[in-house]
Amino acid sequence: MAKLLMILLIGLLHNEPAIALDIISPNPKLQPKNVVEIQLQSLQRNDEPIPDAGIIQTWAFAHPNNRIMTGPIERFMLMIKSQNYKNMLNHRDHKIEPVLQTNDRSQFAVSITTSDDKKMTFKWELMKVQTGEFSGSWMTTSVSAPLLSGNAF
Repeated sequence: MAKLLMILLIGLLHNEPAIALDIISPNPKLQPKNVVEIQLQSLQRNDEPIPDAGIIQTWAFAHPNNRIMTGPIERFMLMIKSQNYKNMLNHRDHKIEPVLQTNDRSQFAVSITTSDDKKMTFKWELMKVQTGEFSGSWMTTSVSAPLLSGNAF
């Protein structure tokens, strides 16, 4: 069902025929670092196979509480393309370092090299969903604005 909705959503967002995207859905088998890696790899190749496919994949792992603040997806897309986050799109490489891990919360320092060789660090936070469709799955609750060196954590 979620995949069908993504197919329809993509067609609506881009005003073109629906194209099936292979969206990875949250599930309890994925560890927090795997979720961050999926999101970063998707943003790194944002426009494959269609424009903003990476943002759509990233949205799939937005925690329900995060979606309340950043959604709907059209608003989320604008946020990702804003000054604070646009450098994540089509970045050259990234590194994920664990900062905190509990049974239901995880935090990472994510360093990226932008497409124009700038270095940026973000605080990436996830929580395990407690109820509903994605119960037991790790999903992103927040990503900081880029942090200055020495102020990261």
